[in-house]
Amino acid sequence: MKILVVMTAKATLHLLDGEQHPSGFWAEEFVVPYQLFTGAGHTVDVATIGGAVPTVDQTSVDAAFLQWVRPQGSEDNDAANAAEYLRVIADAPQLRAPIALESLGEKDVADYDGIYVSGGHGAIGDLPKSDELAQILRWALAQDKPLATVCHGHTSLLALRDGEGRWPFEGYRMTAFSHSEELVTNMAGRLPLILEAELTRLGARYEKAEAIWDSHVVVDRRLTTGQNPYSSRAMAETFLRQLEQG
Repeated sequence: MKILVVMTAKATLHLLDGEQHPSGFWAEEFVVPYQLFTGAGHTVDVATIGGAVPTVDQTSVDAAFLQWVRPQGSEDNDAANAAEYLRVIADAPQLRAPIALESLGEKDVADYDGIYVSGGHGAIGDLPKSDELAQILRWALAQDKPLATVCHGHTSLLALRDGEGRWPFEGYRMTAFSHSEELVTNMAGRLPLILEAELTRLGARYEKAEAIWDSHVVVDRRLTTGQNPYSSRAMAETFLRQLEQG
């Protein structure tokens, strides 16, 4: 099968106080699904706005930070994980020459079996502002393609509207990076949007894990959503099962 992975092209995020905060894509949210997709024998293409080479958020490969936010009860392998993320990112040819989202047409979308939108705070800065990405996702919905997002990848869904001006995911159960999790980041109170609040405002039936950083995945119809970086594996495994079901 053939999977399109959409990623942010932003290396910084403009915060409400004017700071250009270093950002980008979150390593685990690309690496873990990428390894599962390619390990299952599937073809993976990466696409960004303008075909720009994506930037990894350095916090996401900082072993000390990963230790601080690790879910309770998980294994203490943060340094090994960070090293593995960096290795995969360096070796993935798709990251060195992404497809420009603007170059994809309806027939191109039809060639993919599913679309996965990776996350990272950088996604807030460009994914919800791309008319071309909104059109790609609109085509995917019309073609009944499985979609998956994790963490801040859900920002890609915010600008979508149907022919009557309604958000096509109104009434869907979904999860995303929670307000509780945002409050313990160093950008708390300075972000241009809070994803949990935006999804709820648009009509999503939002849900989350009982504890911050715990893995949580929700499936509603053809949409698979993961709450946070630590949901990446379960989200990708669930998405693969949807692809296999056709």
